[in-house]
Amino acid sequence: MSFNNKTIKTNYHTHMYLCKHAEGTINDYVEEAIKNNFTALGMSDHAPWWGDLKDRSVRMGESDYPIYLKELEDSIRKYSDKIKIYKGLEIEYFKDKEAHYKKLLEEMDYLVLGQHYIEIDNELISVFRIHSVKELTVYKNIVVEAINSGYFKFIAHPDIFLFSRKELNSEILELAEEIIIAAKKKNLPLELNANGIRKGKILVNGEERYRYPRLEFWKLVKKHNASCIISSDAHKPEYLYDEAVKEAIKFSRSLSLKVEEELSFK
Repeated sequence: MSFNNKTIKTNYHTHMYLCKHAEGTINDYVEEAIKNNFTALGMSDHAPWWGDLKDRSVRMGESDYPIYLKELEDSIRKYSDKIKIYKGLEIEYFKDKEAHYKKLLEEMDYLVLGQHYIEIDNELISVFRIHSVKELTVYKNIVVEAINSGYFKFIAHPDIFLFSRKELNSEILELAEEIIIAAKKKNLPLELNANGIRKGKILVNGEERYRYPRLEFWKLVKKHNASCIISSDAHKPEYLYDEAVKEAIKFSRSLSLKVEEELSFK
């Protein structure tokens, strides 16, 4: 369903305490969603991983995953007459890991692509630290491959790879455009992320702007009439429908973006 000047009453990008950098249980978020008259809530905490990502303090461990599943099922049973709850995970995409995504989707309703790292010469680099055209191209390539994989419901903060770039030349804008075109072809929404708004604005060449959502990126989304979705990326229950989310709605309206109000689960 497309956005038509209504307030947002769904959120599919929601974290909780198991990721070690968020607060609140699943029930806390569900109750906040009910308080705000939400019709659906998708929990999507950071998925457990393996290898080099395994010990990073920004995701649940493998031993936490059964706890996450139990809390999800308990909440669904408790609140099923009041709100629709979807089981999800946010996760990076890496090549040759199809078995991992397939296994997670046996128990989850959906996966969100949140590409926080790229891999160059067997080294993981945070997207918050990438800057060169080579690094940005690696991000673009992996995100386009993820889009085409069919494992993901939407693309979280797709413009986050521009975080460390003050200026965007035509070469970098073409990389952004490739992501947008790929998403449109697969009918995958691009996420306009309210958490970037919570981080505040920076001063660039005398003008204030967000690191993300990045205006230049979203003008290209408008150019291609690609679908997007507004997400809280909530790390506290009170963030589900806060001023940052309302500002994200205003941002989308200022560009007349094609915003999906709800995701379809079949």
